[in-house]
Amino acid sequence: MLAQQSVQHIPFAPGPLLISRSFEEAAATLNGNLSESRTVRPQRRGAHADIRFTLRHLPNIKLFGAYWGEEAVAVSSTPLSSWHGILPLAGGIRDLHSGQQVKAGEMILFTPGHEIDIVWAPGTKAIVASLEDQLLRNHVESAYDMSMPTLPERVLRIEQEHPALVSMANLLRLTDAEFRQGGGLFGLPVAQQQLQSLFCENLLQLLPVHHRLNERRLLPRALKRALEYIHEHLEQPWSMEELVRASGVSRRSLEQAFRDNLQTSPLRYLQQCRLELARDCLRRARPGDLQLVDLAHRLGFAQPSHFTTAYKQAFGELPSETLARW
Repeated sequence: MLAQQSVQHIPFAPGPLLISRSFEEAAATLNGNLSESRTVRPQRRGAHADIRFTLRHLPNIKLFGAYWGEEAVAVSSTPLSSWHGILPLAGGIRDLHSGQQVKAGEMILFTPGHEIDIVWAPGTKAIVASLEDQLLRNHVESAYDMSMPTLPERVLRIEQEHPALVSMANLLRLTDAEFRQGGGLFGLPVAQQQLQSLFCENLLQLLPVHHRLNERRLLPRALKRALEYIHEHLEQPWSMEELVRASGVSRRSLEQAFRDNLQTSPLRYLQQCRLELARDCLRRARPGDLQLVDLAHRLGFAQPSHFTTAYKQAFGELPSETLARW
């Protein structure tokens, strides 16, 4: 066993969760504290482990400090049921799915449904946060009076300069400092609930959908119901009659609400959302993984040429150019 003082520089000490020289013990510890299964693989035969984990619990959030020692270590998981963020404080992390490199001060964020497949660089020290998906959904319903918008399964790299990541780093520092004092204010259940709300709101600000949530906060309830229906059925065919039923008002009232609040019609709003989804898919696709014809049909364009024309009008470039550039 290593000396306990060796974990003091890891966030969320002084109470260590694990100090070990065994990769197998580290995997077992992670699997005992997270709902998804993890596999740990050192990248060098005969690698020497020097592992230190710390953990602080909130009711629906787990905050880890993690250090794997001076060896490169691969960590993979089954599909996530929670939001999972890793913020390297030293070293870096490489995501094997996307090829993205995340350096110290940046964050890699995995959405529920995504499988983790990453390599920790030698000497990497990081904060790892796991936030239950239902907690975020409840927060969105309470704060925005709507359901959580649908997100494609994805991994996001958040740059160090992102304002919401700066806020997240400050919030984590505050949380770490309070817990180091024996819990302090955050030892109270009511304070923990408020802290969880802060983490949820901060997480939302890191997501591409955040601007849509802000736009919808003050919208009429019937329009919110219609927008929720649209975003839940972006890749499915539907009619105006179905949208009217979902909104709970007449077609005339719904179309007027779109014009007054969004300066567009329901069908034009749908097309813009589908084009934004297409752009997101093109940016995330690897060469050869995505056929433009299939994408056009998936998003409701009967003719690929109509999709190409609408896409260029919206973004100033062809879908093939976006695919090649990203």
